Amino acid sequence: MPADAPGVVLIASQRDPLRLGDRGLIDALGPRVRLTHVPASSPLRHSFRAFTHASAALAGSEFELVHILDPRFAPVGHALRRRFGVPVTVSITTADVTSRHPWDRLSIGCARRFDEAFATDQAVSDALRLTTPALRLSMVAPAASELPWPSPRDVADVARALRGVRPGRAVVGVPWPANRNDFRWFRDLIQPALAARPVCLLFGVRSRREARWMIHSSGRQSDYRLISRPLRAGALAAIARAVDAFAVPAPSGSERSGLSTDLALALAVGGAPVVSGASSRRPVFAHEDNAFLPDPDDERAFASTLDSLLALPAVQRHFLGEEFARFTLERWPWDAAAEVYADRFAALVGRPSLPVEWRAA
Repeated sequence: MPADAPGVVLIASQRDPLRLGDRGLIDALGPRVRLTHVPASSPLRHSFRAFTHASAALAGSEFELVHILDPRFAPVGHALRRRFGVPVTVSITTADVTSRHPWDRLSIGCARRFDEAFATDQAVSDALRLTTPALRLSMVAPAASELPWPSPRDVADVARALRGVRPGRAVVGVPWPANRNDFRWFRDLIQPALAARPVCLLFGVRSRREARWMIHSSGRQSDYRLISRPLRAGALAAIARAVDAFAVPAPSGSERSGLSTDLALALAVGGAPVVSGASSRRPVFAHEDNAFLPDPDDERAFASTLDSLLALPAVQRHFLGEEFARFTLERWPWDAAAEVYADRFAALVGRPSLPVEWRAA
């Protein structure tokens, strides 16, 4: 750890917006900053305790900055900023900025007075540019993590959706895109061109009525199954174990099309070798040695690549997914995210850190 490393009080819970996790971020920041972790889970029950513990740490000369990893505790950070005059930063997502819940609106109102915000999704930048242009935003590359073990309820939901599918028939997981035209692209151009005639499992569907209308409006007889429950990591893990491949409809290439970054990383860890335009900011799967990455503008290439994958033996697909997951976990380590945090923390306390290439070995 550098001798002039900043001292940071981190207020966090298990509901961290960047999907980093308390332990992972603390371990990654440990060699870079002097860190004390103030755990808190409920804003109503633990806000006063978090304020007390953080105040005790800031009262000495060792700690000089506060970071709110869970934006629900932004009022605590605002109170600490007014009392001690220290810089305060926060990690936020698009859902935090656009939520209409009274407590979320209060928290974002407090966060707008902070010194800096961190986010993984470029959509947060667009939302803040309209509401709080003075708040500086730093983009953080999300760290990949393994999917949790699915719960019995998650497994039952997937089994219920795939009821009646004969054994041996290919199943393709298709996340419901944010852009309707992306699904039309998959429905009208990709799905009819597939020689395997797979069952398409649509998950993350917000409205079953809209999804059924979109499916039947083409007039083609296709086998689609729906999962309309809110998509959690456990449900995604159950889906990843049930499908033969994932196909992500995102032909438009826009920033808001396709998948958010956290869902794209979760698909990678679940073994998703075919993904196109997956990230909301940039392509996440960019390694041609262990993943098929057809151009979303080339419908024939996308369909032929998916057919080739479905034609592989199940054992070969399994090992391909395992290799893909291993590479993803190595490509997005904790260090990339922690480096951004540490550099910005040092700059906010008046001690900009040296670039990595300038540091002594």
